[in-house]
Amino acid sequence: MKTHPWLHASKAKLQASPAGERRFAGDAFGMSVHFGLYSTGAEPEWTQSLKNLPTEEYAVRMDRFNPEGFDADRWIELAVGAGARAFMVTTKHHDGFCLFDSRHTDFKSTCAPIERDLVGELAEACHRRDVSLHLYHSLIDWHHPMASGPDFGPPHDFKGYCGYLLAQVEELCRNYGPVAGMLFDGWWPAAKASVDQTNVARNDPWPLTELYDLIHRLQPDAMITNNHHVLPLPGEDYQVWEIDMPGENTTGFNCTEIGDKAKMAWITSTANAWCWQRNRDDYKTAAEVAARLAKCREIGATMFLNVGPMGDGEMNPREIEILEGLPRARKLGR
Repeated sequence: MKTHPWLHASKAKLQASPAGERRFAGDAFGMSVHFGLYSTGAEPEWTQSLKNLPTEEYAVRMDRFNPEGFDADRWIELAVGAGARAFMVTTKHHDGFCLFDSRHTDFKSTCAPIERDLVGELAEACHRRDVSLHLYHSLIDWHHPMASGPDFGPPHDFKGYCGYLLAQVEELCRNYGPVAGMLFDGWWPAAKASVDQTNVARNDPWPLTELYDLIHRLQPDAMITNNHHVLPLPGEDYQVWEIDMPGENTTGFNCTEIGDKAKMAWITSTANAWCWQRNRDDYKTAAEVAARLAKCREIGATMFLNVGPMGDGEMNPREIEILEGLPRARKLGR
């Protein structure tokens, strides 16, 4: 294997415990969820950047965030029924809106009309069912005044923003019981999103050393990954492929080199949409998802299937059909 060109990006000393590694491998199949302000309009999670909406204009959507159909137990029940033993939720996506009760911001679900800590409710539902809790957290934050906005302009105070990032991750590690894993997303240069990882490492010195060691101190069993599309760095415990199988690059941005860490294929229920989009009609069948899962098991990889609940908090009927059909499809595929 070639020498990793970005080792300087993390000098973390700690890794997940052997027990955490065993649980991750044993879970084999998980469900992930993309849900947030963007869900209220059935728009892509990148809609603020795609439409270049000013922070103030986008932020008023919080006043309409009232997914009264949200039921954490129902979400986890669907995951368990599909055969998933792990669950991951977007605690904060790139728009900066938090589904947890962070004391470091008012841009959160507990300050929206719903007035509920959705991450907290999902964590409790996971722990009741012995489902491994994984947390997605965006590195970037278009809402924070110190960070880059949706136009990816230069950050106002990158070091100051990184303090906010670390503080929120510490909250997630301390306030929601056992955390089985954390997935970070958004490792791009301040100027723009890019697949040029050399530019990323040079322009955005993310505090990965502090971040990873903090998590492993507070949650020793937590498996950490970063959706940066390069080989795992020190402190990262598994390698993730986005909408691809391990070693494949059909998307054009994944790493074809397989490292020596655990492997995870992160698959969407549609061709490439992460959250609910009303007019999508390219959903996979339960048999197609089952075939992907079987292939992952053959190569010793874990698979997470991502779904996007609707704006009212109810699960999308098309994705319920997939989830409920998975057990039978897996049996038929044997």
